[in-house]
Amino acid sequence: MDKAARFKKSISYIEEHLHSEISLELAAQAGYTSLMQLYRDCYTYTGHSVKEYIRKRRLSVALALIRAAELPLAEIAYACGYSSQQALCKYVKSATAMTPLEYQKNDACYYFPAYDSQPVRQVTVTTDIIPKTLHTAFYYPEPDGIEHRALHALSTLLPEYKGRIFGSNGQPRSGEFCYKLAVEYEHELIDRFAGSVFQEAAVHPEVTRTFAKITVNNNEAEITPAWNYLYGEWLRVSMFKPAEGGYFEEYIGKSRAINRLVLYLPVVKRPDYNSIRVEYCDEWLFLAANRLGEDAEEQAAAAVIAYLSIHNPSAIRQDGEFYVSQNGLSCTCGVRVESAHVLPANCGLELLQLPPGQYAVLESSCCSDSRVFGELLDSWIRENGWSRGKEPAFTTYKTNGSHDPEKIQMKVRIRLEAVINR
Repeated sequence: MDKAARFKKSISYIEEHLHSEISLELAAQAGYTSLMQLYRDCYTYTGHSVKEYIRKRRLSVALALIRAAELPLAEIAYACGYSSQQALCKYVKSATAMTPLEYQKNDACYYFPAYDSQPVRQVTVTTDIIPKTLHTAFYYPEPDGIEHRALHALSTLLPEYKGRIFGSNGQPRSGEFCYKLAVEYEHELIDRFAGSVFQEAAVHPEVTRTFAKITVNNNEAEITPAWNYLYGEWLRVSMFKPAEGGYFEEYIGKSRAINRLVLYLPVVKRPDYNSIRVEYCDEWLFLAANRLGEDAEEQAAAAVIAYLSIHNPSAIRQDGEFYVSQNGLSCTCGVRVESAHVLPANCGLELLQLPPGQYAVLESSCCSDSRVFGELLDSWIRENGWSRGKEPAFTTYKTNGSHDPEKIQMKVRIRLEAVINR
């Protein structure tokens, strides 16, 4: 049995004993590990200490009972492992800023999911210093292998370079894909990059940030699943959310042989609980485009905006509402319109009509990662006895006349069909 499987057995023990005092020694024994290893594994796999995980799970279960069950608060408190009704009320007030009665009447749900994923890599969270760097852009007509071409071009240009190398995807332009490389800053390097295949050289100052990191071997079979795990699984239950600055990778190796990569995701601590509510939404109509590829979202959004700027510029309002739905490399983007009209043949656009009904909705700022919230909504729907519709999760963005990301309203939505076992 590997370490991940042992950790899941410890978590299963904890979940089965949330109603009573939990012996962490017995939880560790259930996973055939030591107590210290359980502490380390819990933080690695969930982004929480063991005690924080237990606290959040107990409160999440208690809040669900407060909302759905007609039980006295004292009974709910003891059923969820609290020493008294007063202790439960204290934790509810701290997490939700509401009393249990106020929470019961409120339509928001505060939810922390049980850990149920299969970890693929160890995640570490540390505060790191990224040195002053020189950033450059490498363009190529094909996305496949572009990072390897960029690294080869860099080693040809700087064969003697022995410093740190960072990389990340950049914005395509004029049919060419972009990969960005950053090297530790030295003044004479600017002249070396001038006139080379690298463009847009710019100096970035030293920064200190908190990162969630995974180390992988340098092959796509490991890199892609590791990024998917970090975004789609680990973030979903950790105490962190993505921070500004964007993800990147650091190349580790000797001479010209890159053996490993360190994946860096900047993170900040997030509130204890995500607020989820069920809302009735009227029928919506979006003018939308679907595109496929690494830059599918940019292409789809550009197609819609280009069409509306000519045929219906009033739809591109300062307080407009935008639609995004992603499925792998496929992305659909749209702008909400008031009424349907006939689209020209072969224009590459469609009128997307969203049915009215009940939707599970999770709201945040647009700096957050909607993929993580889609996973979270799915688990909330399962745990609370709802049946989801067949439509994929989607995200709406309402600008409210502001370009400040923190002021843009992001809502991730999944349509609900029926109630089961509520």
